[in-house]
Amino acid sequence: MGSVTAPCLALLSLLPAASAATLPAMVIHRFYHHQLPFAGASGCAGYQPRFLLAGGELPEGVRLTLDGRVTGEAVRIASGTAAVRVETPCSFGEREWSWTVRGAPVLDIAPPEIVLDRGRREAMALVSSSWRDLAYTVSNAAGGPLPAWLKVRPRRGRTPAEGSALTGDRLLLVAVPELAPPGARAELLVHSWQASEPVPLSVRFGPEPETGP
Repeated sequence: MGSVTAPCLALLSLLPAASAATLPAMVIHRFYHHQLPFAGASGCAGYQPRFLLAGGELPEGVRLTLDGRVTGEAVRIASGTAAVRVETPCSFGEREWSWTVRGAPVLDIAPPEIVLDRGRREAMALVSSSWRDLAYTVSNAAGGPLPAWLKVRPRRGRTPAEGSALTGDRLLLVAVPELAPPGARAELLVHSWQASEPVPLSVRFGPEPETGP
């Protein structure tokens, strides 16, 4: 009976037994790219693992490459499973992956306009979405960095996770009065690559509040 070489044993220890896993959700008509695990494994005298579709199917418009990339653009909302075989000349493993193609999430922010001044240097906005646990970013609508007089601090940078009682992620906006020019205004965009479109947020730094006689 032949023996298995040490490099092959090392690779065999990395390849999982048949088990189920879930791909990150895809968005219809949006480019998708995800690297399956073990693509960088070595062994069998330097052979790289090959990834092959062994059963089931991927969404229409999405394919599996030999080096383990799930890539493409799904053309319809659907769900399903695909069995992927990972092999080298001396070892193999197989795993079933479930996948879902969803409609693009909708972002929302409340309130859409905030006024700060020397008496109210901080304010909170709430970022929510039709998707749970959706990562988002905040940028300058005009391009470039955010204005120096405004600090933007998301609590998580993601909408609340599944099962959370929260309805949105808290976005803290802090003005730095000494850096704010008269009539300072910042037009921001809250966006996520999956979302159908970004949502605007307007922040204005008003004059110093009037005092009584």
